[in-house]
Amino acid sequence: MSTLPERFAHFSARYPKAIAVTSMERSLSYAELEASANRLARRLIAAGAGPDRIVGVSLPRSTDLIVALLAVLKSGAAYLPLDPAYPAARLDYLLSDARPVTIVSAPGVRIPENDLPRLDLFADEEEGTWDASPIRDSERLSGLHPDQPAYVIYTSGSTGRAKGVVVSHRCVLTLLDATIPMFDLGPADVWTAFHSYAFDFSVWEIWAPLLTGGRTVVVPSEATWSGDEFLALLEAERVTVLNQTPSSFASLERADADGAKALHALRLVIFGGEALDPARLSAWFARRPSRPRMVNMYGITETTVHVTAIDILPEMSLASSESPIGRPLPGFRDHVFDEGLRPVADGQVGELYLGGAQVSRGYFDRPALTATRFVADPDSHGGRLYRTGDLVRPLRGNLNFIGRADTQLSLRGFRIEPNEVEAALDAYQGVTASAVTVKPDPDGNEGEDCLAAYVVMAGGTLDERGLRVHLARLLPAHLVPSHIMLLAALPLTSNRKLDRAALPPPPPRKTARANLREELLRRRLGNRP
Repeated sequence: MSTLPERFAHFSARYPKAIAVTSMERSLSYAELEASANRLARRLIAAGAGPDRIVGVSLPRSTDLIVALLAVLKSGAAYLPLDPAYPAARLDYLLSDARPVTIVSAPGVRIPENDLPRLDLFADEEEGTWDASPIRDSERLSGLHPDQPAYVIYTSGSTGRAKGVVVSHRCVLTLLDATIPMFDLGPADVWTAFHSYAFDFSVWEIWAPLLTGGRTVVVPSEATWSGDEFLALLEAERVTVLNQTPSSFASLERADADGAKALHALRLVIFGGEALDPARLSAWFARRPSRPRMVNMYGITETTVHVTAIDILPEMSLASSESPIGRPLPGFRDHVFDEGLRPVADGQVGELYLGGAQVSRGYFDRPALTATRFVADPDSHGGRLYRTGDLVRPLRGNLNFIGRADTQLSLRGFRIEPNEVEAALDAYQGVTASAVTVKPDPDGNEGEDCLAAYVVMAGGTLDERGLRVHLARLLPAHLVPSHIMLLAALPLTSNRKLDRAALPPPPPRKTARANLREELLRRRLGNRP
């Protein structure tokens, strides 16, 4: 097996004049991207970059970002995404924890003060001393190998400390080799680089097109927050492959409510990053029943972006259900165990364990945590399984996603799975997005909590009584939220996932007793409503 830069070099030689990457500022052909990355890679090698070393990359969305990421890989190092949009405290933690040998940046990009070397992307832009020819192994600290780290992406930790996941070239190429024939990916495809490059969905969005001869469109930051702008971009650039979290797609779907954009080129939509409720796609399927192909993929950073897939068909959107995630990709092994590490029966819920060549090396400088989460595979001599912490239900050969084992809500002694309540909310006519969480009860005593629900309605208005009647038909009393709030949109994190922590506290409600007291007081004072 080769490495990411070696695979890219193959396509740059085969399609030198084809456009590799496009942004608002400029476009680069495969040959131009190869040459620019080679020049920068030589500068990085001179700065100490090489195999098993880390280089930070802090650049805004642009073709220059793609050049920098490819250059880091060509130097043999692993790239550490330092999204300038992240809070300074987060960036400071990543730098202090990973200690990259240098940071690729540009003038005007905010980076926390530190003692780490920096390499200005444009400092030597006009000089001709850096060779643009292919880099030889003799120039690097050591030769390239598929088991060397390609990137280190930090994910949130249950302890509150983010942890760096070290992912190799082999992991990424195994993913691509499994999915290229599955989705018929190739030079005719146009992709969008929509997500932050600090979110591992970006690994798929950036490298899948560049390692199949396709074109990547770098989406401006403004368009990632505007469904209307993004929809216009999809049409103008004739995008063929779209990747979205369900939360982001909800914004796009609202912008497409009238179906005015033809989107003739769009042939494939892939969901990932969070649970998908097929019922939320009913309006989309009503407008576009046969094209594009809709696929839900499940995966986590520790197992390289995607590990399962299932086609979402129109009939699956007609009734609310658990989130279907399908079957493992070729080369993956899945096990569903109960708390005693015994395989669960078909239809029963258990924790998902994953094995195969896409399982990452582990956590950067966290050997104890790595040993806890990456465990021995009983079915593979010397193999490992990643303990996902996700609950799934195997059902007739497919998997349904239930939720995180550690994010079940607890209220007055009841265990509450948010997805179950959200599925019931989504089944109500007009609901386009929903979320539930536990919040302090504004009507209760100090220290009391309540189950709060948040909905986005297609028409912008909510019949709360009708929704409550609907919920009472589907859910036991302890799962019916005591507070329901109408929002214009659900809050999202920078990775375009639902941000439950940012959901607003529910306002106090007037109780029936309080309303009665007010009515009696008005009558006593001679005031009529």
